[in-house]
Amino acid sequence: MRLELAQMSHNEELLEFYGRFPLENYIQLKLDRGRDFFKYYNIQSDQFISYILRDDNLTILGHVCFQIENVLIDGKITRIAWARDLRISPERKAILHWAEHTKSVFDEIRKIFSVDYFMTSLNMNEIVALNTFIRPRAQKRFMPRYFLYRKFDLVTLHGQFPFTYPPDSKLKIRRGNPNQADQYLDYLLKKNQSYAFSVYTDREGLTEMLDRWSSLSWEDFFIAFDSKDNIVGMMSSWSSAGVQDFIPLRYSLRAHNFRQFLKFGKMFSWSRTLTKPYHRIKIEAALNFRSLNHIFVDHPDVFHSLLWKAFDEARDNEFLVYARDRKNINLKPPLGWISAEQTYGLYCTILPDEDVPSFLHPSHEGLMTLETTRLI
Repeated sequence: MRLELAQMSHNEELLEFYGRFPLENYIQLKLDRGRDFFKYYNIQSDQFISYILRDDNLTILGHVCFQIENVLIDGKITRIAWARDLRISPERKAILHWAEHTKSVFDEIRKIFSVDYFMTSLNMNEIVALNTFIRPRAQKRFMPRYFLYRKFDLVTLHGQFPFTYPPDSKLKIRRGNPNQADQYLDYLLKKNQSYAFSVYTDREGLTEMLDRWSSLSWEDFFIAFDSKDNIVGMMSSWSSAGVQDFIPLRYSLRAHNFRQFLKFGKMFSWSRTLTKPYHRIKIEAALNFRSLNHIFVDHPDVFHSLLWKAFDEARDNEFLVYARDRKNINLKPPLGWISAEQTYGLYCTILPDEDVPSFLHPSHEGLMTLETTRLI
């Protein structure tokens, strides 16, 4: 077996390889990246490196991508590598060979990009992944250790009950205007200084991010203003359709019951339904949703008003998705919304011969920001 760098020439192979690894959760999901496997990475960072593990017959048995970014940790700009999309064939030889290459991969990335830390996120319901990477085991091989930094909730909003309280009438919610971009940038940069792992450390970096982010412009932002026309909150609403689609293959009993409840609620205009699974209709139809990012608010009522506007302006078959640090009470799903949550863990990956970073100490209890693109 050998490890090699993934190139655009491997695009079709990787698309086919990923089709064999559905995400196992309450909903079994197939990831579909259309015709460009790497486009989703380009949106998030202009620097990434991707590795392929092949056997002697040149068949792909594994893949992982590392996205390089500068983030704020303890108030300092720190370079990290986000490990994404790790897929390894369940064959024992593939797992063993990947473990053998881990140290050399980490060393190479540190040398090329001057990376300080390696981070990754894991769904806490994916038992196989947790047992493989997280659970204690005999250290017979040189395997990296995973240290939990923070738990996040991936929140989905599907509708509102009749008793949901209305948006704050004192707030004015407007679509973003490119002519007022400087005002929005000032607010985002000011807010970001208070959050760990913020990737928006300067005006230039934030502008470059917006230019990279496919199909996202200032018109996709919702801005909240108070009575004095001061910005008190904002969020962006983005659809990953065509870049990365999520196709439901099968619903668990719990997810099936929730889907049936949404169908019932739709009769009363309470909710929006979920896509039928492939095993029922034999057609690969993607989930319809909009992910909310760049969320910063001064008060929970501001968040509620922004959600109301984003939901109202989404299509009739689209639900909303956003990531929430459990310590951020401003972003709790407001009372009266029909919601669901999945728990994710953000981990720092450390080799056995390395010291544990100080920012993992429990005393570091500040809020953290994370976009949905880091989790799904």
